[in-house]
Amino acid sequence: MNKILLKLNFNHFFTYMFLILGSIFVYFPIYWTLITSFKLPISIINITYIPWFDFQPSLHAWKAVSEQAGVFKGFSNGIIVSLVSSLIAVILGSMAAYGLTRFQYKFLKFRNHDLTVWIISQRFMPPIVVVLAFLIMFIYLGIIDTLVGLIIAYLGFNISIIVWLLKDFFKNIPIEIEESAQIEGASRLRIYWSIIFPISIPAIVASFIICFILTWNEFLFALILTYQEAGTVPLLLAAQVTNTGIQWWRLSVLAIMSLVPSIICAVILEKYMNSGLFSGSVK
Repeated sequence: MNKILLKLNFNHFFTYMFLILGSIFVYFPIYWTLITSFKLPISIINITYIPWFDFQPSLHAWKAVSEQAGVFKGFSNGIIVSLVSSLIAVILGSMAAYGLTRFQYKFLKFRNHDLTVWIISQRFMPPIVVVLAFLIMFIYLGIIDTLVGLIIAYLGFNISIIVWLLKDFFKNIPIEIEESAQIEGASRLRIYWSIIFPISIPAIVASFIICFILTWNEFLFALILTYQEAGTVPLLLAAQVTNTGIQWWRLSVLAIMSLVPSIICAVILEKYMNSGLFSGSVK
């Protein structure tokens, strides 16, 4: 009995050690960025990790960023583009995923599976392949360097993610629920919005958060399709690399600030992810 307990304690020790080391590996870069945002430029040269012991914290970088032109516009642009594109993608993508699981489509030789693979392939394709085509089209349409242009560009990628994530989820919803509603005279659209959508809230919210984070952090399309008015946060971060060197103090402040919207979004929507799976399915 003692040998068994000793073996269990030994296994638990290595499990906790692995978790501790993994946590350090994941969270240390965030800690380093946080403390760097409170350092003076001259203190960054030195290798210091503990505030008030290795270095004296300062709000110099935070004040400099608050006075920097374009910071508010970059964050507001990023929030608007991420929210709108993710929200539209959730509405359209969830309806497309539902249709692919409940109806049989035929286009030439293509069937539902082929259409699903084609939709998903739009996300697998490297963005650099199509960014030049987007640039030419947006210049022709007059939506270059606009929030509308960025939303349209991100919408195509986000819809494919939504379809990919929700298609299998909809397959697992019992079709008997919909058949009961059809007997009562409910239309397909009514069934979707009144029954399927409430049931799918946890999966839809998770998909929305993924799309929001991917859009918020996207750099290539924001770089190519904007130049002054519609720039987002990743461009602000890249702008801290100047001819005189990398402004690590400002870069750290902006990096910490860039985490806030995603965290707030996840915290607000977390309760919906934990809601009952079949909420709304009972008439």
